[in-house]
Amino acid sequence: MGMSHKQGRRALLLGGRTLEIRPPWALVGEEFFKKCSCCRQCLEGCPEKILATDRFGYPLVDFRAGECTFCGICAASCPAGALVNEGQEPWRHKAHIAGSCLNARSTLCRTCAEECESRAISYPWQEEGFALPLLELERCTGCGACLRVCPVQAITMILP
Repeated sequence: MGMSHKQGRRALLLGGRTLEIRPPWALVGEEFFKKCSCCRQCLEGCPEKILATDRFGYPLVDFRAGECTFCGICAASCPAGALVNEGQEPWRHKAHIAGSCLNARSTLCRTCAEECESRAISYPWQEEGFALPLLELERCTGCGACLRVCPVQAITMILP
């Protein structure tokens, strides 16, 4: 499950940082920044407490705090219209499992699959050695449950 050339370039262009993920249903690009008033209502409304702010005060998701349940409260709390839940997907972000996964280092770990409610991560049976995680992107919701529990931070969120 190595990093593709495209993903490696994106990380390089971002200075090795992971993408900042705005709250679910955030408007795309500059439209979000034009509308968001940095009022923090989405942060206060989030029952999972996974929303934080960037250095400019704009909300972003911090999966270290937990996973997103896509409850919609953040969008309903936004008075500025920067988060708009009109039945569309909350975001396009998907999990990516790097080669630093413990199973790639001959250490048994299945924590990510155990936490994945959508069953997007599995470990195919193999006769010898350690199975590497298989991630089905079409099933991945980008909730972050797997990212939060990975003991070696081998999981990040990307835009496929």
